[in-house]
Amino acid sequence: MASKTVSSGRRWNSVFAALAWGLSTVAFVIAGVCLSYATVVEVDRLTRISTPTPPEVANDVIVRNAKDEQGRRASFRVLLFTDEFRWRMSSYESLESRLEQPTFTPEMKAVLDRAKEIIVVGASSEEIVPGLSLDAGRAREETRAAKRAARIAVWVRQALSKPVPVRKLNVGHHVPTKAANNTSDQRRVVIILVLEREEGTNVDQALRAAMALESVNAPIFESLLTRYSLAAGKAFTWVE
Repeated sequence: MASKTVSSGRRWNSVFAALAWGLSTVAFVIAGVCLSYATVVEVDRLTRISTPTPPEVANDVIVRNAKDEQGRRASFRVLLFTDEFRWRMSSYESLESRLEQPTFTPEMKAVLDRAKEIIVVGASSEEIVPGLSLDAGRAREETRAAKRAARIAVWVRQALSKPVPVRKLNVGHHVPTKAANNTSDQRRVVIILVLEREEGTNVDQALRAAMALESVNAPIFESLLTRYSLAAGKAFTWVE
């Protein structure tokens, strides 16, 4: 009975086909994993930017792709709180009390959790203690603004369900105005979320650029940049 022989060329083709099939399968799996990862990242990014405005917030402004002096980009979401939360979070009594604190809604907690970084703003009104000079009174109010930022930072950290860096920005004492009868607006509660940032971005510079860019559409930016004692310089004052 004659034996069957397989040519070396046919064996070579079979090995090559098997190898090619294996490599294509591996490449397909890798491509699928990369696509899935990219999809998850993009969904997370879009969700971070498009999360609905929480009920505590009166004004919600998103500034995308603000640049620092080196051209690196960051995107911010600035939350200006309602009058109710302004009174609860900025009153001197709330600042001094370790028992009293606001209760954030689930919507607000979700927004905070999705931030890359959180910046809380401490500000003081133009009022100073009677009998003090302007310099002494301003120094006292700048200290109070720093304390306000620190207290709000504690409340924010307690609302988080995962670690998110929280920084404290002290804009200081509001400049004197002619309408000093009602200064509550000068102590507005502002929380700034860093939504995205490129590696090495100077957040201080990018934030100032974002505020300047949107100051016409959001007057709170113009106010923070020009009407407080510690914010009008070239760099912000951060509380340790």
